[in-house]
Order: sequence, then structure tokens, then C-alpha cells
Amino acid sequence: MNTHAARIGRYLLTFALVVVAIAAIYPLLFTVISSLKTQTGFARDPLGLPTSGITLENYLEAFRRMDMPRLLLNSIVTTVGGLVLSVLAALLVAYVVTKLRFRGKKLVFLLIIVSLTIPSQAIIYPLYQTVLDLGMSGEYQGLILAYAAFGLPLGTYQLAGYFQQIPDELIEAARVDGAGHFTVLFRLLTPIATPALAALAIFNFVWMWNDLLLPLVIMGGSDSKTLMVGVSLLSGQYDVSVPLVSAGLIVALLPVLIIYLVFQRQLVSGALAGSGK
Repeated sequence: MNTHAARIGRYLLTFALVVVAIAAIYPLLFTVISSLKTQTGFARDPLGLPTSGITLENYLEAFRRMDMPRLLLNSIVTTVGGLVLSVLAALLVAYVVTKLRFRGKKLVFLLIIVSLTIPSQAIIYPLYQTVLDLGMSGEYQGLILAYAAFGLPLGTYQLAGYFQQIPDELIEAARVDGAGHFTVLFRLLTPIATPALAALAIFNFVWMWNDLLLPLVIMGGSDSKTLMVGVSLLSGQYDVSVPLVSAGLIVALLPVLIIYLVFQRQLVSGALAGSGK
């Protein structure tokens, strides 16, 4: 009886996982199929397979309408800059709130964690005003600083949880040997936390590359706009070509898919390392 119940349980779990997988994969599959249809073919059968033949015209049109090399360069510069700055800042802050002794450090850590609950939409106007006041509107550094600010709370939370599990005796032994704070952080703690850092870097890369709100607000329609903003501008004011936008989205998502496929082992090991600590 128990064996029969266990078998039914496995079947139900498998069915649930299949449903979740289909729900997750279908939007991407729909986008790929739509990008290979003509506008007429999509209007005739939005959900079906291409019936009038597969076409790559949407991809060619997307490249014609967008300055793809410039948009790609803008996305690379802002994403890499934001990624490096956010991870570096999270490393420093996580070290300070976990391994240094000073009055009020628990309050500082609490304020950082509380900022995780604040949606970006709620502070988009003061953020935009700050960027204007700093003279960084439409500039790389404005978007990079915004990415670093929004990525700091989650990065600090993840790394602080990892650093808290590292024995203080290990750090004290390094300090006895004459190691300073930066030596302890970058030569002792950082190598130990490499799996967590790899997972954090991948998460941040995917978010920053795919983000539309911050680049749209800070960059607008300037020459420094990112690839995602360029894709959003493919749709006209009075007409929206779903196959054309789908082609642009697939082009924009390719770097993310490549990064995930190449570094998926590091992502999984980093998540498991963080949960097992």
C-alpha cells in the first residue's frame, strides 16, 4: 500500500514538474516561432506553427532598424560596469557588517535588507532627479551607478549569509600574521566565497542585461541606450509587429542564454553552497 501511494506521489510530482516546465518554456518557444512568421502569417494564426513558410526577414529588419553594434556595445559596457561595481560593493559591505565590530552595524545591515522590499518603481522619480542633478542622464556612468545601487542589497544579503559561516578564528589567525582588512577580504574570504560570487554575478548579469526600466529612464533615446531599449522601440506608436519585436528579443536574449548554458554548473554549485552553509 505504501509502495502504491509512493508511486502515485511520484507520478503527481512528475506531472507538476512537467506543467511548470511547459509554463516556463512556452513563452520562449512562442517568441522563437513568432519571429519566424510573416506579419500576415502571425495575424492568421498567432499560436500555431508557421504555415506559409519560415522567414528570417524579421531578423534582417530588426538589424536594419537598430544600430546593433552600438546597442550591443552599450549593453556590454553598462552591464559589465554595473556587475563589477555591484559585486565589489557587496563584498565590501558584507565584510563590514559581518566581520568588523562597530556600534550600529546590525542597524546598518537591517536598513540594507529593508531596502530589498522597496520596488524600483517607487523610487524611480527621485532616482531620475538624482541622475539629472549629477549630470549623468544619458551617460554610461549614470546607469552603472544605478545598477550598483539596486544590486547592492541582494548581493550584501547573499554574501553576508556566506561570510557569517566562516569562523572568526580563521580571520584572527590571518591578522596575527599581519594581514590587513583588504588582504583578509580579497585573499582569504573571496576565494572561499567563489561559488557564491559566481552565482551572484550570473544573477546580476541576467537582470542587468534584461532590464528595461532603468535604461529607459536614465538613457532614454540617447545614443547610449541599451539593446533592450532598442528592441522596445521596434514597436511603432500605432502598430506593433509581434514577429519583428520577437526577432529583436531573441537577438537580445542570446547572450543571456549563452552565459547561462556556459556557467550553469557554477550557478547551481553557488546556490547549493549558499544553502548548505
